[in-house]
Amino acid sequence: MNSKRIVAFVEPSFYGVSFVRAAYEEGYKIISIVSSYDNPAKYGYEGLFDDLIIADIRDEDSLYEAITHSAYSDKLDALIPATDYASHLTAKVAERLGLKGVPYEAALKARNKDLAREAYADHAVPSAKFKKVKTYEEAALAASEIGYPVVLKPTNASSSQNVFFINSSSELEQAMTEIFDFKETYMDFKVREEYLIEEYLDGQEFSVELFLQDGNPIFSAVTEKTTSPLPYFVEIVHTLPTSVYPEREEDIIHTAVSALKAIGLINGPSHVEIKLTEQGPRIIEVNGRPGGDNISSDLLIQALGFDIFKATVHYYLDLPIDLSTHQNRAASVAYLTAEKEGIVSHIHGLEHIENNEHVIRSHISVQLGDHIIVPKSSDDRLGYVITVGNTPIEARESALAVIRNIELVYT
Repeated sequence: MNSKRIVAFVEPSFYGVSFVRAAYEEGYKIISIVSSYDNPAKYGYEGLFDDLIIADIRDEDSLYEAITHSAYSDKLDALIPATDYASHLTAKVAERLGLKGVPYEAALKARNKDLAREAYADHAVPSAKFKKVKTYEEAALAASEIGYPVVLKPTNASSSQNVFFINSSSELEQAMTEIFDFKETYMDFKVREEYLIEEYLDGQEFSVELFLQDGNPIFSAVTEKTTSPLPYFVEIVHTLPTSVYPEREEDIIHTAVSALKAIGLINGPSHVEIKLTEQGPRIIEVNGRPGGDNISSDLLIQALGFDIFKATVHYYLDLPIDLSTHQNRAASVAYLTAEKEGIVSHIHGLEHIENNEHVIRSHISVQLGDHIIVPKSSDDRLGYVITVGNTPIEARESALAVIRNIELVYT
């Protein structure tokens, strides 16, 4: 029966590869809609699909016409975005094809941080003060009204790309010069020439992994985060479940759900980032998809035995969703980063990965001769280890112990 169902994914990449794997292992016919024939190899899902359709994934009409002019016109059972950047376009095309999907306006707000902030304000969701700006003069006025320190960020990028922590007008002027040069993000998607000046939120950071049904959380888990030292915001450790502020989990989840409802995401998976400030939980951003950064693909499965990708495919196909959790332990991922800029001449301590009983998976991407820098975005991280433990503290400390034992020697 499964083999007769045809599931199409738009540009599987990063977290989206887990979507393809989950659907392929269930026996569905997998169609990958891509911008290049090289992309399955580039993103690592060769052998996990049945056919390719080539389209400009940055263009709604190109996606629609590529599908309707293919052998799968009127035959798709599901059309699922497998990259964040095309989520709103996929939603619009699904509407045109009469397929189940996220409402277009909700997907658009999730992709554009200014639209999301406006929705939070309209629905009294605790968030950050913000102003949308186009010029340095507008940014300087906004920063003076909000009060330093502030955060400057693009409205439609991700992975902490060109996100700046700013203490003064001179720092703001320099950051605006840099962000003006940021024209394209992943997969050649254009960066909007509108930016956000936001209040800096101080506090412990979390993400909430959710699956909603008619606005109600039928699955939820809180992930504890550690980010790099300011002035950057690179995520370097995730631990699930959280080991800190467990008594505030209910408040954190409630705030996440209220943000999702505000932008119209009331069904399916989501990944909501939150800071627990002195004033309570405040929204950083909402993503209408499973969490990336190995959270959904590894931590949820290792800690709880819950496959949110499989659940999401079932949601799109109107099949029963298995929400049961089969494990009760903890998992953590810690990322290797550079402490300074330079050329790598030696790497010591990799044997600690193989010898650690808590490590269940690892990937070290840095190589001898690489030029490395203190990370400004997720792209600058150098590898990771994923560990499990009986408690969140055990899992996190095991991961950090391995990372701390890896020494990068510079020329």
